[in-house]
Amino acid sequence: MLWRVLMLAGAPLGFAEADEFRSDPALVGYVLGLDAVELVAATLCVGLARPWGERVPRWVPGLRGRRIHRLLPTAAGWLGWAVVTLFVVSLAVQFGGAWLAGTGAWTPADGMNLWQRVVLGVTYGPMALWPALLAVALVGYWRRRAPARADSPTG
Repeated sequence: MLWRVLMLAGAPLGFAEADEFRSDPALVGYVLGLDAVELVAATLCVGLARPWGERVPRWVPGLRGRRIHRLLPTAAGWLGWAVVTLFVVSLAVQFGGAWLAGTGAWTPADGMNLWQRVVLGVTYGPMALWPALLAVALVGYWRRRAPARADSPTG
C-alpha cells in the first residue's frame, strides 16, 4: 500500500508506468480502491484478535450487541486466505521466474535501480507473510470461540 501511495504522490520509485497511473482517473481510482480493500481486510483481521470482532457493533440497527457466530468470520477468513495465498504464490512465481530464472516475465521492478528495488522489496516483501499470519489468526479465533467443554479446566 505504501509503495502505491508514494507512486501516486509522484515519488521517483522507478516504476515505468507511474505516469500512466497518475494521469488516468480510472487507474487512480483502481489504486485507491485496492488500498481501501486492503485497509478493510486488515481491520477485519484485527477483529479476529480483539473482542470487538465477536459482537455486532452497537451502532448497527436491529443487530446491535448480538454475538457473531464463529463460523461466519472463520469461513469468510478462510475464503480470504485462499485468495491472498493464490495472489502471493502467483506473484512469487512470476517475480521469482523473472528475477532468478530470467524468464522475461514483466515485473514492476523493470527499469528500476538498486535502491528503487530495495524500496519495492521493503514495502511489498511483508505481503509474503500474510497467508501464514492470517491462518494463525483464524485458528486462534476458532479455538478461542469454541464452546467450553465440561472436562476443561475453565468449563
